[in-house]
Amino acid sequence: MQPYRHIDPPQLLRAACQDLPLFRSLCQTYLDMAPAMLAHLAQAVRSGTPQAILRSSHDLRGSVALLGATALVARLTALEQLARQQERPAPDWLDGTMHLLAQVEAEVRRGMAEYAAPAPQEQQIPVSKC
Repeated sequence: MQPYRHIDPPQLLRAACQDLPLFRSLCQTYLDMAPAMLAHLAQAVRSGTPQAILRSSHDLRGSVALLGATALVARLTALEQLARQQERPAPDWLDGTMHLLAQVEAEVRRGMAEYAAPAPQEQQIPVSKC
């Protein structure tokens, strides 16, 4: 199995208390919501409105942090810092971020496939033990 470079599936699995169906549900929720979050971020960056950049970057950063996407989290954190200082990112920032998000998405899809739901005898641990 090839190592993950852009996300940390075990981190999300721990956050899901080793509950594989919940893990897969969280992955699917991310995949469902990420395009809209990226669209809002792209619009905010293009408009140059610091408050919109802060809000959209913060929303997306929270989602990718749960996935363990540390490089993307760092990139979004840096964008938030720029917005707080009323500065704009480099012209190629959005393209680079979209590329990184595509890599994250591909690994999320891969993680969903590799971390398949358990057989009935392998039920998830009770939440109280998490």
